Amino acid sequence: MKAMPSESVAISCSALPLQKRVVCQRQRAEALQRQWLAALAWGNGTISAAEAARIQLWLGVFPVSWQQLPDAALLEQQIATIHQHQAGSYAALLTAMVLDPALQLSLNGPANHRGNPNENLARELLELFSLGEGHYSERDVREAARALTGFRLTADRQLVLDPRRHDPGSKTILGRTAAFDGASLAVWLAQQPATARHITTRLWLQRVGTPPPPQRLKALASGWRQQQLSIPWLLEAIEASPEAISSRQQGLRLADPLEVVARSLRLLGSRHPDAQAISLRGLRAMGQAPFEPPSVKGWPHNAQWLNLRWLQARRRSLQALLADEEVWASAELPAKLPASLTPIPPLGLSLPAASSRANLSALFADPVWQLA
Repeated sequence: MKAMPSESVAISCSALPLQKRVVCQRQRAEALQRQWLAALAWGNGTISAAEAARIQLWLGVFPVSWQQLPDAALLEQQIATIHQHQAGSYAALLTAMVLDPALQLSLNGPANHRGNPNENLARELLELFSLGEGHYSERDVREAARALTGFRLTADRQLVLDPRRHDPGSKTILGRTAAFDGASLAVWLAQQPATARHITTRLWLQRVGTPPPPQRLKALASGWRQQQLSIPWLLEAIEASPEAISSRQQGLRLADPLEVVARSLRLLGSRHPDAQAISLRGLRAMGQAPFEPPSVKGWPHNAQWLNLRWLQARRRSLQALLADEEVWASAELPAKLPASLTPIPPLGLSLPAASSRANLSALFADPVWQLA
């Protein structure tokens, strides 16, 4: 299932000379960034804005930078794969990500072959995507690397397992001995209690902001395993927790830049190219341009965004949107700015209010607009 159409599928960047190839790759990446920002703000023909936000949540768990790829179009495949598994289990999603070309390339997966194992993908799989730090040994990493050997990317950007490069022998991982490959390894890791705790924690931090209380984490992770790692069940359970409700009611979580920019565009209602260009420049200054994660650990969350430079960039970028005459002329505003726009009342504006430029400026400048 393709999440969005490519704007430049006819050109193969890899066939171009180096200098033109770099320009081509950047153009493709920027086209994808514009498409994804629009999807987060309004949805597209395939996914709604709410579905895009849930996909973005998992793009923070399995982050890939377009700069690590020969073609940004590979990220479209990752988006489509995540979308396809939203109603399923984490075991199925983890397996799909282990076999995803974008994630594999970003972690040197195709460089891992039986004659010279590369442990990069294996280490991040155990530390970030499943068990969490402290729940595996160095031998587990080495054996997992053996299980992940043999993948290569074909000319048409498909990931295939080459038997000549794969180590088919028995591997012992977390106490179990079997002829693990990428898929069976992912399933085995998903069965571990540590995986349920670690992934629950990662999602909780992104959605609630503050660390989960130990008893809440224990209950959620246990319940999630009983639900066969159902992704909808875990997300709903987190959102329905007393801590998440309190966080929303009290404004305890600072929204990610992408959340703030997407809802600002949605409220403004302008799809003018200037609005996208201003927003993307602003997102880079805020620390969260689409598909440009700072590391394989993903983006910051909540209080980690409290960086003066990033916070100033948020305010400047939103005001720049309102200052652009083309953007303002193309705006499609609601009749009134409703009180439901913010989790708690703004400090400098009384809602509901008229949809004037001055009121929007006051709203976008208000600290409450930055809260989730």
